[in-house]
Amino acid sequence: MLFATKNGNPISVSNYERLLRSFVDDNRETLEELGMEVDQYSTHIYRRTTATLVEHAAGLTLASRLLGHANEQITRTSYVVSAEEVDPITVDVLDEILGS
Repeated sequence: MLFATKNGNPISVSNYERLLRSFVDDNRETLEELGMEVDQYSTHIYRRTTATLVEHAAGLTLASRLLGHANEQITRTSYVVSAEEVDPITVDVLDEILGS
């Protein structure tokens, strides 16, 4: 579980998407200054980021299973981003947040 309520229960997708939209609206200028394409920011980014990190650390099979895909090619094509495709600003932000 990636996101939970303050009581530890899973947060509903609709509530999370509402919070995400509010966050983007409140921080649009800062996000744009960081080079993020805020109009494309969605919950799908978290699935892609997670799949990419898991694939890099443990392989495509585990990333595919984590996302619930029956076919690893779906994971590779739609979710896993190769290091050459990642924007350097994104790399810097993730390194700072997650530690390198």
